[in-house]
Amino acid sequence: MKKLALFLMVMLPLLIAACATITPVSAQQDFDAYSGNAIDDAAIDGAIGSEWDDAGSYTDVGISPQGTADIWTKNDGTYLYMAVRFTADSNNPWMALLFGGTSCMQSGADGALFGHDSYAANGYRDISFNGFTEISVDASQDGTGAVTVDSSNMVTVELKKPLSSGDSDGKDIAWTKDNTYALIIMWNSNRHGASGGSVDHSNGPLTDRTIFINSSVIPEFPGLIFTAIFGATAISTILLKKRITAKPVANVTS
Repeated sequence: MKKLALFLMVMLPLLIAACATITPVSAQQDFDAYSGNAIDDAAIDGAIGSEWDDAGSYTDVGISPQGTADIWTKNDGTYLYMAVRFTADSNNPWMALLFGGTSCMQSGADGALFGHDSYAANGYRDISFNGFTEISVDASQDGTGAVTVDSSNMVTVELKKPLSSGDSDGKDIAWTKDNTYALIIMWNSNRHGASGGSVDHSNGPLTDRTIFINSSVIPEFPGLIFTAIFGATAISTILLKKRITAKPVANVTS
């Protein structure tokens, strides 16, 4: 026991340091929507809280047509959950998510619209895209969404969207686990349902992304490594004493 204790004392700091340098590699997708806990509709309120602790999280992600955002993604097998936070150049922008397409306002693509003065002022609408500047609000409003804009023009969007609602009239997605899909995050602050800024979603580079609907939970690297080396019993004791936690941060490139 003394030898084991000495070994743990020597190896533990090294393993913690090694784990801290590990980040998951997403070579084939920009976002991992990890398997996580369901979020109640009431918690989809435009404020990032502990409900996103088991989500994949990404910082400084380029969005269309300009700027960067922090992104959270996960799924519970029934719903896709996404949160987006960025700073706009006005207090009255709109933001949209385009699902399953690779071009701006792609005709036939599913979508979620937030804060548009004509359709979703201060709120959310389940939509589909009909080509440039044209959208349709789905007759069946599937999912729950919320948007807030604070005094610094920081926009926070939260979305709970069925992976497969069965609403073909609304062109809703039919996504399944362990598959990768296209996604575009866009915003606007200059006319077209917004005001006060100079950003037009149709002017500037398009940044299309991909999202993987992951059947696995977010990796807990320290627990996996310690368990493999020392066994579950020893690791449970270590974790209880040290209260070691870790959450990976994935790097996203444009």
